[in-house]
Amino acid sequence: MSRDSGVWPIQYMHYMPGESLRVEMMRGAYKLCTECANIQPGENVVISSDFNKLRIAECIAGAALALGAKPTIVMITPTGAHGRQLTKPAEDAVAASDVFFLPATYSQTHTDARVRALANGARGTTMCEVTEDLMCTGAMLGNYLECDERGHKLGAYISKGKKWRFVTKEGTDLEGIIEGRPMQYETGLFREPGTFAAWPNSEINIAPIEGTAHGKIVVNVRIMNIGVMRDEPTTLFVENGLIVGAEGAGGEELMKLLESYNDPTAYNVAEFGLGLNPVSRMYANNLEDLGKWGTGHVGIGSNYAIGGKVKAPCHVDVSFSDIQVYIDDVLIYEKDKIYV
Repeated sequence: MSRDSGVWPIQYMHYMPGESLRVEMMRGAYKLCTECANIQPGENVVISSDFNKLRIAECIAGAALALGAKPTIVMITPTGAHGRQLTKPAEDAVAASDVFFLPATYSQTHTDARVRALANGARGTTMCEVTEDLMCTGAMLGNYLECDERGHKLGAYISKGKKWRFVTKEGTDLEGIIEGRPMQYETGLFREPGTFAAWPNSEINIAPIEGTAHGKIVVNVRIMNIGVMRDEPTTLFVENGLIVGAEGAGGEELMKLLESYNDPTAYNVAEFGLGLNPVSRMYANNLEDLGKWGTGHVGIGSNYAIGGKVKAPCHVDVSFSDIQVYIDDVLIYEKDKIYV
């Protein structure tokens, strides 16, 4: 089966958008606004979206309104790249919020809008590439309290370490120095000021020190922007903290994409992350792949918004399954088991 064939099991009968789907999406919107965000009456809620995701934005606004909050939808044209900055009016609106939601075609995580909002004491979540299906089923059915507990248990141990190493049976063997870098808890809960999520994804991640990552990544799940790699795994080569080469069709496409930005920072190995949610579906969409329990990922490009030093024109995630994670050569995580 080709990764571009689109022939994947549909687990939700109303996968294709229909007018009635707005009603069903309210289930996810309500969980998002209550269990995850803990929205309170009177709070200013800003929803930064684009033309492709307006129906989702409206459902979130409806749930926020029902809770007594004051929702504002800001709609822009799709930015065209994950991590590309928003227009100034959109950025200012997000920065002025109490709670923000970013359901958009392209990720708004690695943007000044998100950084400024958190610095101002807001809380919120990115929702890049979110689909209407995701508001109804899949990862959103998970227990985010359990994911958060799992993530903080792992994060507390990892934060004390110096070196992170990824290993998979497919051939991934990648390591980098993480000493002194802050752990990012994007577990799905963002109930306190300054907290952030990537809903419905649930993960923890950290930015390795620039120039220290080396090894190889065998991508057998997905390359963001490009597609599923299940049947055609691709290998990326890393030296001195940069992606320096690739083997396989997907990897070649990725190299062309990075080259198109005409900026050396686009090749930066920006992030090491691992998923926390056992309910996430594999290969259904990028958000669920990143958050799947047992799946790891590496971000490429920007990391200034997660504790790193690089502000690149993009941020592209590549994900792989059945991981082992070693911290200072001690195995702490294997497929779906924790050893801390």
